Amino acid sequence: MAFYDKLRDRLEGKMPGKSVRLLPRSYQIVGRVLILRLKPQLLRYRKTIGEAVVHMLPYVHVVCLEKDIEGITRKPKIEIIAGCKEHQPAPSTQTLHKEYGCEFLLDVSEIMWSKGNKEERQRIVKLVKPGEVVVDMFCGIGYFSIFIAKYCNPKKMYAIDINPKALEYLRKNVWFNKVEDRIEILEGDNRKFAGYLEEVADRIIMGYLRKTELILPVALRMLRKNGMIHLHRAVKAEDRKKVGERIIRIGKKNKCNIEILGVKTVKSFAPRIYHLVYDLKVEKNV
Repeated sequence: MAFYDKLRDRLEGKMPGKSVRLLPRSYQIVGRVLILRLKPQLLRYRKTIGEAVVHMLPYVHVVCLEKDIEGITRKPKIEIIAGCKEHQPAPSTQTLHKEYGCEFLLDVSEIMWSKGNKEERQRIVKLVKPGEVVVDMFCGIGYFSIFIAKYCNPKKMYAIDINPKALEYLRKNVWFNKVEDRIEILEGDNRKFAGYLEEVADRIIMGYLRKTELILPVALRMLRKNGMIHLHRAVKAEDRKKVGERIIRIGKKNKCNIEILGVKTVKSFAPRIYHLVYDLKVEKNV
């Protein structure tokens, strides 16, 4: 039985019928924490819904309501709405999440984890070649860096992020996954490290979504004469081609020939707004 059907049956009689029909049909699991988004009409029943989820799914220790994602550090705005008895009186939003044999410690009230990027993480692992130098811009807690360091045998990983809380967890995750000798962590704005990493990278991951092409000149500076860039971007369906053309123009302005090898859809954000990845083959100084 689907999540919605089970939740509806459990809440039958505890909420008005018209509210029951608005219950969420999906959720996100991060470790032992379950994260929900609720329609405004359901917010008054959030505690009731949270308790129902805890009793329905025994592997869930904490249920959280996600309200928003804030600022350049992408901090979630979270409210705990239920916790199982062994975590009372203070359920924790810190959890250990496991994916493809890697472990990630994080606090869902501080750090965003995107389940929609799971296939993209697996895809990148298949693309990175042994001996490459990889720069992970906007690295977060190591969503890509940990997998690459563990499975791809890179010569070196550089992981950059401006969020000190994310890097605090990244340092722990590097230790958990035993990849200390392969990842160098750099804290600050990516532009700060353009000189330090000038022409060192064979491959660059740009895991940000808001007008990511504006920071593309920094990535081009970090890239060797020839290399690959995986540029993430939130794009309206009608702007997909325009963003690609803008990327190519930025390349020419920086004396680089950029060929878009492919554009992959990672997930949908909203009607006609998509998380895309542009795979860019770059030849410099043309």
